[in-house]
Amino acid sequence: MNNATLTPEDSAVLAWLCSVKNFNGSLGMRFINSVNEPSDIINLSEDKLKNMLPPAALKAFLKAKKESSVNEIQDTILRCGASFVSFFDSAYPEHLKNIPDAPLGIFYRGKLPSDSTPSVAVIGARSCSEYGAHVAAELGSYLGNMGIQVISGMAYGIDGISQSAAIKAGGTSFGVLGSGVDVCYPPSNRSLYDSLLINGGIISTYAMGEPAIAANFPPRNRIVSGLADAVVVVEARQKSGTMITVDMALEQGREVYTVPGRITDRLSDGCNGLIGQGAFIYLSPEIFVTELLESLDGNPLFNKDRLHRSFNGSEAMPPGLSDDQAAVYSVLSLSPMSIEEICEKIVSPVSFTYSQVSMILMQLMLGNHAKQVSQGCFTKIL
Repeated sequence: MNNATLTPEDSAVLAWLCSVKNFNGSLGMRFINSVNEPSDIINLSEDKLKNMLPPAALKAFLKAKKESSVNEIQDTILRCGASFVSFFDSAYPEHLKNIPDAPLGIFYRGKLPSDSTPSVAVIGARSCSEYGAHVAAELGSYLGNMGIQVISGMAYGIDGISQSAAIKAGGTSFGVLGSGVDVCYPPSNRSLYDSLLINGGIISTYAMGEPAIAANFPPRNRIVSGLADAVVVVEARQKSGTMITVDMALEQGREVYTVPGRITDRLSDGCNGLIGQGAFIYLSPEIFVTELLESLDGNPLFNKDRLHRSFNGSEAMPPGLSDDQAAVYSVLSLSPMSIEEICEKIVSPVSFTYSQVSMILMQLMLGNHAKQVSQGCFTKIL
């Protein structure tokens, strides 16, 4: 393909090609680079195509030609309120241009991430703990307040929590889907999906109407990490989709931060293992953002170790609590505890009865310092 400016016809052909299975990557890139103009591929004879494509790709290409035309794909994109940008367009994200198997094109609704604004991918477990949910919400909110773009997969758990928090804080976020951008997955995240359209965007390498099947998510993950300057892993099991994203982030040269957890928590096995392999430790949103911005500025004198050694933790006790409330609050954690467990752990000159702890917990909940996460089980709110 030559370096001339793409015509609308060329762009439409590229959108059609990217809707053909397995062509939105290195295969499609090689195919397009073997012709002078994208529009040439539509008129190639089957004999010529046989010399240019492997058998499986040839079969998929010919099948797609029979089932849909360039104009039909273009109409579908417009009807869904979506847009398309190819690798050869100036609007194509710079972050993706040099990653392995860069997509030939991107379908999106809303906006694309700004190349001039820092971006952070926040990823983690779908079935996260209260601890993970707290960290994800705190980080997402801080990034949103700082004007740093949050990239994630709009999934249950860590992904959606961080993205919702960023938007609530007035920031922008971008959801990368393993389906077409017109397919909200999971359906229960419809409100987040709608918010992303206004305060960021929905991005995919898959064509309109493509369902969210399992095989689509590992390739999707390379886009999540590829769009980011750094990746923060909040919670992850030893073997999970999150760890696949981490592998891709490292391959792409992205810095990976991970939130440490208890060695007895299976949701932290993946995170703790990454720390053992040399990943940066996430200690607080303030420290992380300081490190991120210094890294992006290329400051050779910046010392992460010095910043970490100066970490003194966060304020443990909210102001204004009575002595009894402080005694109960000091026992609570981000892991759910029963009233019986709280009674046993309280260290105080005066013992507390079950009824007294129940009343104090009610007071803490009214003050937004604690919450009941299930019947009879409570956690603190930091």
